[in-house]
Amino acid sequence: MRRQTRRRLTQNVSRFYLVLGVFFVVGFLFFGTSSFFFAEEAPVNETPINEAIRLSNGETVTLHACSYDTEAKTIRIRLSLDDAPGNTNNHVFRYVYKARPDSEREVDLLYDWNDQYVLELVDVPNDFDQIAVRIYGVDEAQSVDVLTPEERENSLLTSLYADRRTIEQANHSSSDETTFTRLFVEDELAQTERQLEKAQQSVEAQRQQIERLDRDKKELEGELSYLSLDEQVEQENEIFDLGRKRDELNLELEKLEQSVSALEEKYDKLRVRLRELSI
Repeated sequence: MRRQTRRRLTQNVSRFYLVLGVFFVVGFLFFGTSSFFFAEEAPVNETPINEAIRLSNGETVTLHACSYDTEAKTIRIRLSLDDAPGNTNNHVFRYVYKARPDSEREVDLLYDWNDQYVLELVDVPNDFDQIAVRIYGVDEAQSVDVLTPEERENSLLTSLYADRRTIEQANHSSSDETTFTRLFVEDELAQTERQLEKAQQSVEAQRQQIERLDRDKKELEGELSYLSLDEQVEQENEIFDLGRKRDELNLELEKLEQSVSALEEKYDKLRVRLRELSI
């Protein structure tokens, strides 16, 4: 009886370890080979908002907004370009889907004023993956459509990217110029505010540095009467260097203060402009 019980226990334990081993083997095969059965998700590819991008021709482009209207099936892109001195190129926009990079499509230009643009991409399906908006710089007498492949590649300034997984959802019912102008003024106002805050911080840091130099200079001057003649000469040279450094910092401070004044004036004008557009 005991032998039979012991035999049954041994068989049960063997079955348990056998099942456990099979479980681990199946789990390893499933998870270890899952990449063969399930496609890995592509990384998000999108152009950051409100970050200036330097182009090869010396210009800078800033993407202010990018949104998708699921009902209208349109993508709207707001961007601005800062021309380089002497640049006479026209900007031409085209877009492509990630799945069809060789099939360029035209964009609708809803707004074009002072190198500020609102682009609209129409008939964009809800299941689009990623889109690239290409910006070309061509001469006024040229058309990007008649360029050779090499000329086309050389005239490509940059591409802006949008990803379906992260793109902002919006309603694109409004298309009047006043609305677009107000949006650009709001962006410029926010940027000016950030620049003003940074410039004011620089002014304050510069003033604190000058105050520290003044304290160090005063302390060194107070020690002169307790030093030998040789030590006095050496310390007076150090005091002179501090004075020269202070003069340099003062000149820099004046420039920073002028920059703050200019930004404050620009900020006030933009606020007035925004109020006018909101009436």
